Amino acid sequence: MKIFVLLAACMLFSIHISGQENNALDKITLKTGDVYVGKIVLKTADMLMLTTKDGTRYQFQLSEIKATENQNSDTLSQTETEEAEVSGASGNFGGMVELTAGISNAKYAFGWSPNTQISLMFGNKKMLGQSLFLAAGIGYNSTSIASPQQTISFLPLFIRLQSILSAKRNAPFVGMDAGYALALNSANGGGALIKISAGVSHRINYKTALMVGVYAGVQSFSGRLTETNELGTYTYNGKTTMNNVGVKLGLLF
Repeated sequence: MKIFVLLAACMLFSIHISGQENNALDKITLKTGDVYVGKIVLKTADMLMLTTKDGTRYQFQLSEIKATENQNSDTLSQTETEEAEVSGASGNFGGMVELTAGISNAKYAFGWSPNTQISLMFGNKKMLGQSLFLAAGIGYNSTSIASPQQTISFLPLFIRLQSILSAKRNAPFVGMDAGYALALNSANGGGALIKISAGVSHRINYKTALMVGVYAGVQSFSGRLTETNELGTYTYNGKTTMNNVGVKLGLLF
């Protein structure tokens, strides 16, 4: 009889310990004051990775962390838990400033000419718990044409979808822009645009990353076109497509 009582006591003690372990949470406080609550799933000499209860993963450099605590979830007050969740959610909002440089051409309008664009985007950096950046952007695009000497400028309004394909510090990325470019020259009209890009992301810290890559895209616009055929050379107003290729440099923050 005493053996059965002893076994029962051991089982109850094991269940109690197991329940405490299941309720244990890790609380990470960054030097910026942001607080994250969840489970640490990976820790190395340089970084650690934490998963929150909604499945979102965060990766931090140890140099960014002020304090790490392990505690029972029952000891966390409702206010403290909500503040930690809000702090983590706010970390998903971010922006990007980007500079591109390349060449462009448009059939019947101009040959290959230098093209530059500067863009600013804001959106969500952690869509579906992944490193998926979904943002709305605006830019200034300019093409310098040698003959006839002129500059064609547009104001692109677009949606950016960009994915970093690995959690490593240096990781490949792919992206796509889709939208509409407003013409800033009175002699031209705007049109739809689409652009794809790929490159390498270098994570500076848990919030900031440097993006370097290449891009290719097309954009329609209207303006004065010149066509030469067997009957001669004709100038008229019409629509054409501008092709763009080049390199890009961006800062995700």
